[in-house]
Amino acid sequence: MLRITNRSEYLPVQTAVTIGKFDGFHLGHQSLLKTVLKEKAHGYASCVVSFLAGTENCRNMIYTRDEMRKLCEAMGIDVLAEYSLDESMKEMTAEQFISEVLCEKLQAKVIVAGEDFRFGKGRAGDVKLLQTLEERYGYRTVIVPKVTEAEIRISSTGIRELLKEGKLSEANALLGRPYGVFGEVLHGKKLGRTLGFPTMNLIPATEKLLPAYGVYVTRTKVDGQWYDGITNIGLRPTVDSDERVSVETYLFEYEGDLYGKQVEVQFTAFLRPEQKFADVERLRSAMQKDLEDAKALLEKKDRII
Repeated sequence: MLRITNRSEYLPVQTAVTIGKFDGFHLGHQSLLKTVLKEKAHGYASCVVSFLAGTENCRNMIYTRDEMRKLCEAMGIDVLAEYSLDESMKEMTAEQFISEVLCEKLQAKVIVAGEDFRFGKGRAGDVKLLQTLEERYGYRTVIVPKVTEAEIRISSTGIRELLKEGKLSEANALLGRPYGVFGEVLHGKKLGRTLGFPTMNLIPATEKLLPAYGVYVTRTKVDGQWYDGITNIGLRPTVDSDERVSVETYLFEYEGDLYGKQVEVQFTAFLRPEQKFADVERLRSAMQKDLEDAKALLEKKDRII
């Protein structure tokens, strides 16, 4: 996947383009991307335009910028154009954005947009304007209807609230895939090893939104292979005194050295909230029960997204 960040760059191929933040990468976002990908059959490269906001707006992201790039690439997107949402971009009128960015720089011949898409200075641009300017700039507009799930309108805001409340199954249904954390396996304090449950340790980016603290059934992708396991998200109150949030995963059937590997942990079911135990032995007993509960749940595939 080609990634461009400079608005002065010109693409050498004609494209089908969609625009958005895509931080949730939920069913609505996926619908836009799938529509763009279908245009590859007509000879157009698939292009996603996403804006890089200031650091003050990069909080509680369901998927971080780096994770979003990985997900776009995994879907088969050809070009990811990440533009800074600076003052010059904010002052650009909707028609200027169509003309100078989408059509001139990105060679857009198809523009894919949600029915409530707004863009340009003062959010003055909409799908009606896109359709009005088609003939002038030589592109075709494809409008994608709003996606709902069980009559619920899908939004990143709603999914964030579900994750914060620990409603994982509901959040996963709207995401269209299990919520995930990507990262490099780091050296931890190796306390899990002393308890008989060696774990791999991920430290999420500060802007990453994590679900409610607790223990989850997960599956982890390592070197292209998936492994079932359990993951604890939280502060480890029984054995730790610092305030650093960790994502620690115990894989059921993996053998080998994980340190330094890039992995994806997908959360498929919630087991219990994080607890502080009276001693390490009671923590060990709880972890053993977590393992047994997770394996029992995994045998009932229909209960896991």
